[in-house]
This record gives sequence, C-alpha cells and structure tokens, in this order.
Amino acid sequence: MTPDPMDERLPLLRGDGRYIDDIRPPGCLHVAFLRSPFASAKITGIDIAPAVSASGVAAVLTARDLEGQVLPISARMDEADWYVYRQTAWPALAVDRVRFAGEAVAAVAAADPYSAEDACARIAVDYEPGPAVTDMRAALAEGAARVHAGIEGNTMFRSRFVSDGKRDPIAGAALRAAGRFRHPRLAPAPIECGGCLAVPDRRTGVISVYLPSQVPHMARDGLSRFLGIPESRIRVVLVDMGGGFGVKMPLYPEEIVTLFAARRLGRPVKWVQDRVTHLYTGYHARDAEIEAEIGADGDGRILGLRARLWCDSGAYSPYPLGCSLEPHTAMVGLPGPYAVPWYDYSAYAVATNKCPTGPYRGVGFALAPVVTELLLDKLARTAGLDRVALRRRNMVRPDQHPYRSVSGTLLDSGDYPALLDRALGAADGLELSARPARTAPAGRRRGVGISCFIEPTGMGCNVFRGRGMRDIPAFDSAQIRVNRSGDIEAAVTVPAMGQLPFNTMRKLLADKLCVAAETVAVRCADTSAMPFGSGAFASRGLVSGGSALLRAADKMIARMSQHAAVMFDVDSSEIRFANGRFGDGRGGNRFATFPEVAEFAHGPDGGLPSGFEHGLTTTASYDNPGAAVSAAVHIALVEIDIETGAVEIRRFIVAEDCGPIADLETVEGQIRGAVLQGIGAALLEEMVYDAGGQLLTASLTDYLLPISLDGVRLSIVHQETPSPFTKGGYKGMGESGTIGAPAAVAGAVLDALDLDCGDVRLPLTPERLLGLLAGRAGAPEAGPGTG
Repeated sequence: MTPDPMDERLPLLRGDGRYIDDIRPPGCLHVAFLRSPFASAKITGIDIAPAVSASGVAAVLTARDLEGQVLPISARMDEADWYVYRQTAWPALAVDRVRFAGEAVAAVAAADPYSAEDACARIAVDYEPGPAVTDMRAALAEGAARVHAGIEGNTMFRSRFVSDGKRDPIAGAALRAAGRFRHPRLAPAPIECGGCLAVPDRRTGVISVYLPSQVPHMARDGLSRFLGIPESRIRVVLVDMGGGFGVKMPLYPEEIVTLFAARRLGRPVKWVQDRVTHLYTGYHARDAEIEAEIGADGDGRILGLRARLWCDSGAYSPYPLGCSLEPHTAMVGLPGPYAVPWYDYSAYAVATNKCPTGPYRGVGFALAPVVTELLLDKLARTAGLDRVALRRRNMVRPDQHPYRSVSGTLLDSGDYPALLDRALGAADGLELSARPARTAPAGRRRGVGISCFIEPTGMGCNVFRGRGMRDIPAFDSAQIRVNRSGDIEAAVTVPAMGQLPFNTMRKLLADKLCVAAETVAVRCADTSAMPFGSGAFASRGLVSGGSALLRAADKMIARMSQHAAVMFDVDSSEIRFANGRFGDGRGGNRFATFPEVAEFAHGPDGGLPSGFEHGLTTTASYDNPGAAVSAAVHIALVEIDIETGAVEIRRFIVAEDCGPIADLETVEGQIRGAVLQGIGAALLEEMVYDAGGQLLTASLTDYLLPISLDGVRLSIVHQETPSPFTKGGYKGMGESGTIGAPAAVAGAVLDALDLDCGDVRLPLTPERLLGLLAGRAGAPEAGPGTG
C-alpha cells in the first residue's frame, strides 16, 4: 500500500523532523546564558569585559541592557472571594538578586554555541549568598526568609472553598479515614528540550520566532507584551516538538532574551536548551503535599471530604497560567466520579528557592486519585467493606448527568458504574476484594490497586475566567479553504506534539465533507496564517480544535449550497448535501459534485449574483461552555520482591470513556504512553534538592525515567459516552494515563504490604519500600519539600 503523503507520522519516521536545532539560517548567532550557582543571593557586581573581547562574540547582555525595554514575566490574574494571588515579577535576566540555582544572569550571543559558552565562563559575577528557602512548610513558618520581599509568608496563592449551608459532617461520621500524601517534584522530558530561533526581517519589520510551543498565539502575545512589540510584528512559526507534556506551554525568559538580541543585532539568533539545563530550569511540576480526611455513614456512603494542599511552586509564577493551576485543578479532581455532598478544600502555592513549576501532563488531576482512592481503600478496610462495592455505591449515576459536582464542576455525561464493570471484566477474574499476597511466590508479595477518576477536558472561557486566568483565550478556531480543484486546506489553532491531531482531524473533515482524506490537508504552523486560538493543552485538541473545525465545515457546506443554488437557479433552502453531492431538493435529478461547486465558486461563466463573493473560505471558533468530562478506571496488579524492594507490574487494566472514538490507534497510543509516565511518577521519578537549593538529580542517571522496556501487560477497553457540549460528542483523553496510574500502582503496593495510607510518599522506590517492610514510616524526616 502506498503511504499517504499527508500522514503526519511519515516525516518523523523518515528522520525528516524539523526541530529548532535543525534550522540554520545564514549569519545565525547563538546565545548562551550565564546562570547563578546559588539558590538565593544578591548580585553586587558583574564584569563582562573579558567576555566582550572574546573571539566570535557579537554581544553580551545583562539586566542593564534590558532595562526600560523588557518587562518582567508575570501572568495577569484576577482574585475572588475564595482565592487570592500574590504576583511575582520574573526578570528575563536577574537584576539585583537570584532566586534559584540556574536563574539566568547574563547572555552572550556569538558566532557558534561553543564560543558563546566559553565567553559566558569569562563573565565575573559578585554574589552575596543568603539563606535558601527549600522546604515549603518552613517557608510558611513565621519569621522565614522571604523569597520575594513583597510576598508575606511566601504564599503566592491561597484558596478556601467550603460547601455552603451545611455543617461539617465528618466529625460525627460513623466511618472515617485520613491520610497524608506526598507527590514528588517531576521534570517533563521531551525529546528536544526548549529552544527558540528569532529571525528579523528588515524589509517588513516582522520578526519570525520559531518555537516548539503548545500555544503559539499565547506565546506571541506574551512576547509582544513583555518586549513592547505589536503582535502584528511578531510571527510565531511552529517546529516539531518531540513531545510537549505541558512544559512547552509557559514562556521562557530565554525566549524573550533571544528575540531581544535578534532585534538589537539585526541578525538571526538561536537558543537551544541542553538536557542538563532543562533539568535545572525547564519548569518542574507537581511537588505537592495533601492532608485529607473522608467521612461516611455506616453503609459506606460518603458524607464529606476535607483536604488541605500545599504546592511548592518554586521561585516565580509563570506566564500564562500563573502558580494556581495545580491547586485549582486538584480541587476539581478530588471528588472524582463520586457524589460527595460536602467539601472543605484549602490550597496554597508556596514560593521557594527552586526552579519554578508549570503545567505537566495531568496537572492537578494527577494528585487527586492518589488521595481519594487510597482513602476509600482505607475506609473499606477499616470498616470491613468490599472496596469495589464501596466505590460503586458512591458513584454518580448515569441518570444524574449532567451532574454539578460539589466542587462546582459540571459532569456533562458518563456512566461510571458501567465503566467500572468494564474494567472488572477486563481484569479477567482478578479478585479485588481478597488479598492476593498468599498466591505470590516465596519472597514476593502481590497486591491489587484500583483507581476511578475523572478528567475534565477542553475547558472553555468560563472555566479559566472562574479561576481568574486572564491570559488564556480558552477557545480555539479553524479555517477551511476549498480550492478551485476541490482539494481542501484547513488551519487549526491546535499544534501537534506527538498525538497525531492532524491525521484524526483530516478523517473528521473528509467524512464531514464526503471527500477523500487524500484531498484534505490540516495544519497548525504559523500565527500569521491561521485564526486566533488557545493551543494544545488540557486535552483540548479534538474537543476544542475539532469542534471548531466541524463548525467551519458546517459553514462551508452552507456556503457551497448557496453556490449550488445559483447553479440550479433555485433557492439555497432547496439544496441538499449528501454523499459528496449538492442536489436540487425539489425532487429533480440535478446534482453537482463537490469539485464542480468549487470550480463554479472560483470562476462562474456568467458571474455571481449581487452580494455573492467568489472563493470558498470559512472560519469558526469553539468555546466549550464547561468541560467535556472523560472518565476511566485503572486496575494494577503488582508483585514486590521483599528482599530488594523492587516492584514488578504484572498486569494493568484501563477502562476509558473519552466519548466517541475518532481514531482508535491514536487513543490507545496516548493511553499507553501516559500510563508509562504515570508509573514513572509512582515508582521512579523525583527531583531532589539539598538544603542549600542545589539540584541533586541533574542528569538522567539520577533522575530515572521509565523506558519502553518498562512497558507492562496492558489491557485497554473502551466505553463511548458522548458529551452534549462538543461537536460530535468528543471528549479529550491525552492525560488520563498519568492521572490514574499513580493511584492504581500505589494502591496495589499498599495492598501487597498490608498497609494503609496513613503516610504515603511517592515515588515508592525500593529504598522506601524496604523501609516500610522494616516497619519504618518511610516519610521524610525533615518534612515536605526536602529530598
């Protein structure tokens, strides 16, 4: 079979990917950054003279060069009666002090990257080191050193939500379970790290910025705001990402400096981030602690949930999402698919002298099942209840949808009990009620964990404005152009980052317009050639971008129907479109094919009636009124070697409901990759700092990632419940695996060790498991936030 030349996989499989470092315009300069070796210090002097005179150097930049021309990075945030922000101002180059090890202090643009790096080493900076705040509980203590002078108590964000009109039912509940949960600081690891290439055009005054960005329009808007350049003078051009995972959504200070240098020097300037620098400065994620308690009546029916969350957000709040994303989304995720009648939630985003945190696949929601599902396991065990029956008893019923969750989130559709049944059926007799430890070989223990959860996807403007996030457009757009020959070009505002969105959208559009997929091209590549929209995050590709595309297709059918009506000399209301043909609906036998109408629209022999326009172009946007809420159930069977503490995942079952499945291969590929990432968070990955704020896991030798050989025996089953909000009923699912897997694995490990969730700290490394087996707490002696 001849491969489809428009298949977006082909360039990557052939080695024809186009990443930042592949683009090498003539006369390009390379920028390198001098970074602080200290987590907290005053800058008392900088001597750049030795670097200025170094071979190949075109410019040396410090904060003084940017003064009055570059604004510090900040996200525009509104406040509400239940949450409060304290803004940070993140200078592109440190002005008078540094707040984390790796913060950029100076930049050198030179003829090649090696000369730039060598010149950076010649710059002398005088520092006065100060105390580093690296423990988030200590950062909140009275008298703690402030990361930012203007942020009292090092609290960048705080919120408090309590159900209205009801007394706390937990204190008097017949059944109660409480626990403390620690999720590690993680580092997303795309194939190519961060990077930026800025190419000025003296002829037009436009600067083309090549970025591996998940949000091209938001990146353009941020660059415009912080550099004081009109949006019309910045053109963001996308390159292949090699994975986004959220880390390529926030704006980087280095991107601002690269664009500034290109404008000042009038030459192309490139910055490429290496792996070590990415681990130091490439936006970390998670790093949260939650204390939670659940109460239920004697039958196990949930009465209330209380949770307090602390997120170590690092030194600065990023653009465009700010520091509140993790706390906000965890709030939504904690009640999960359950009918929880009362909720008390508090959250804090705490400033420390660490690398700033940002979005990462499953942001916020990945914290929730670890808490709720392990609390339900503890509740079932202490009360002698069946843990599957306990979950089923508390799930929102399908006849209750759309269901307003206690957190305020509208669960649009679903059948959670049926989804649980599908997972149990795929488990092939695996007994969740009884402990399987006795069936393990000598020296090993077995356990089973279960995780039931929701994933709100494709959130619209109402959701982000409700969180105070003003820099997120929260809608997406699409434009369709039918050419004279009848072939179709579409532009969407959702980039590709490995999830094959354009292959799926080509099929959708081809089916909608009844044409061959080979005649359809879908792209997202250039802010100057597509309508305005949000981008790829929060599992919104098909939900938001796909809905916009289908809306634009509806407009195109209506537009072409008008032209067909002129061809047949009838009213457009008489035209019927079916099977790729426009027919005279009055009962006649006159038809015009799709290409025939396209030809007519571009050059009719007798001209068009007054008021008609030549050509066929339509544009549409989609703003989800809430969220398209997917759901899933994960079941994990693990086996632990009690001599080494090593965990082997013997089986993993996923039952997924992401609405109608547009492309099965894409859906299952996303599930497999995300589950592996979730297993990494449960068992392997953790960014560790010492007390002085120095990163101890600064290479992939120390920061352990799951690899393909860590793949497990994974069974996937599907349920398709359409959303009433989206075109086609589609829901997102790109983050589901990272949300549910940590809870399923952690639950299985605790089941194997015959332990409850009194104090759970991920990742469950062999060292920690051996400590648990020896009867130790396995919790950090120095408190949360330490290595």
